[in-house]
Amino acid sequence: MHRRRRRRKTRSARTPRQQRWFWTSRGLLIQQRGWLGMREEDKRQPACHYNLHIQPACGGLDYHNYHIRYLGLRADQHVWSVVDAPYGKEQSHRVYAFSKGRFIQEVIESASSLLVTDLTNDVGDPSLWTRLADDLAQVLFDLYQHDLERSSAG
Repeated sequence: MHRRRRRRKTRSARTPRQQRWFWTSRGLLIQQRGWLGMREEDKRQPACHYNLHIQPACGGLDYHNYHIRYLGLRADQHVWSVVDAPYGKEQSHRVYAFSKGRFIQEVIESASSLLVTDLTNDVGDPSLWTRLADDLAQVLFDLYQHDLERSSAG
């Protein structure tokens, strides 16, 4: 009796519920793909975060693995942290801080625009900006809301 050889999956085994957003590059010599996972928690503080992965379209190690967290209010500013740590090695750490005095929607739009601009510059494909801007604003707002719920419950 022969065992049937299983076909190797070329894409990861992520289900649509584990992905919030998906993108494939257009203007790059080496085509890339990216996806934004659902909110998750880990041992770091704050535990709640989202991961944005950018990797070769053919698969392999991430070029970028951004960990996006809301750090809360610090010195009257809303603060988000974005750490790029592909394969566990930190390559960059960015902090986005905006005045608490503005409406939260304005703050999130500003933070999202700056963050998407930085990520687009990292990746090098302008098509990323238009595809990611709205979803990233929702992610930043979700992290903010989650922090509000957690601090009001605690």
